[in-house]
Amino acid sequence: MANKQPKINFMNKKIFSLAGAIVLGFICSATAADKINTLIISGDDVGAHPWRLTQEEYRNMLLDTGKFDVRISEDMNILESSKALAKYDLVFFVRSNVSGEPLSDQAKANLEYFVGNGKGLVINHMASGSFPEWLEFKKMCGIYWSPKDGSGHAPGTYVFDVTIRDQEHPVTRGMETFQADDELYSALVVTPGVDFNILVTGKSTFKGREGVDEPLAVTLDYGKGRVFHQFFGHDKKALEQKGVIKLVQRGSEWAATGEVK
Repeated sequence: MANKQPKINFMNKKIFSLAGAIVLGFICSATAADKINTLIISGDDVGAHPWRLTQEEYRNMLLDTGKFDVRISEDMNILESSKALAKYDLVFFVRSNVSGEPLSDQAKANLEYFVGNGKGLVINHMASGSFPEWLEFKKMCGIYWSPKDGSGHAPGTYVFDVTIRDQEHPVTRGMETFQADDELYSALVVTPGVDFNILVTGKSTFKGREGVDEPLAVTLDYGKGRVFHQFFGHDKKALEQKGVIKLVQRGSEWAATGEVK
């Protein structure tokens, strides 16, 4: 006598499959919602800075953490839309506005509101020199690049040690001295009345400032928001250094969330 084959309840299989799909959908939605929505603003820089390459390096180092969703805008006028900005947790400024393209008062007010009301800002390499007449931007930077006031660097890029100055801050906690292969910015201008925390330094080789410990990454509060400001990023090679990658990843997470997990 032949063995009877068990009956398969195809309806139950469909129900289980549907339930699994719904659960997976919820998990994916939750994962996406947990990401730090980041807007990289780029689109201009001096000729020596290959900004289209460096913006991709910054984008990839953030994506590699699994913690960020990243969009790049090469048009800084996106800041004119408060509705567009509201989608983001972090604005990541790569652009050095050497063309002198004006930024509207509305765009300025929107960025001030964005950071001042609790969101994050990251300022990279030479971007701090973008708006010399915008006082609030200088306050968000804490220190800034200004050649007319003496800022500069020794010729070219070279390998130098980066020393951790604050071992207790969430960004640099557990980090050790690392090497950079970059320009080393010197004689940066301090914005009057702004308190900032120096995370890392490098010894200057700039004429007249040889041996001075120059701040190369700082943090500060702006209203309810947080700013991470770092000066690495001359080119692709500069952003491939492991210590720099770790610093930028951790600094960006801190600026957006107030912690580093």
